[in-house]
Amino acid sequence: MPVDNTLALDELTDDGAPMPRGRGRSAWIVFAALGFACVFVVVEIFANLGVKDSIGHAEETLTVAQAAAGRVATADGSYSDADHLRLTAVEPSLDWIAGGDQATGINEVSVATANGDWGAAVEARPGACFYLHLTSDGGTFYGVGVSCTGEEALQASDPRW
Repeated sequence: MPVDNTLALDELTDDGAPMPRGRGRSAWIVFAALGFACVFVVVEIFANLGVKDSIGHAEETLTVAQAAAGRVATADGSYSDADHLRLTAVEPSLDWIAGGDQATGINEVSVATANGDWGAAVEARPGACFYLHLTSDGGTFYGVGVSCTGEEALQASDPRW
C-alpha cells in the first residue's frame, strides 16, 4: 500500500501552506493559570495566618472586659460607673482608656457609658475594630468598624459579629 504524502484540503491555509500545529499550547496556558492560582492561594494563606489569632485575641479581650463590666453592674446596679478608671481597679490585666480615645492594640480597651448602656472597643489590627455594646435592659450587641472608640461601640446593634 503506497503512502500518501498529500495534505487534505482542511489542513491547508489560504496560501496553500500547511496549517501550523498548535497541539499542547492551550494545555500549557491552562496549566500556567492553575499554577499561578495555586501560588497566589498559598501566598494569601501565609500572609493572613496571624489575622485569625489577632481576631481571636481581640474577642477574648472583649469577653474579659464584659465580665469586668458585669462585676461593676452587679455591685452598683448599672453600667454607669463602669468607666475606664473603675475597670482599671476591677480588671488590671487590661489597659483601659476613656471612651473618646482610640484603642490601639488587642489588650487596650476603650470604654464608654451613656444612659445606663456600656460600650467597649478593641483594635484587632490597624483599621479593624471590634465593638461590644451592653444595654441597661440586658441586651448584648456587637459590631465592627474602623474607629476604635468606646463611644462608637455604643452604636453597635448586631446580634453577633
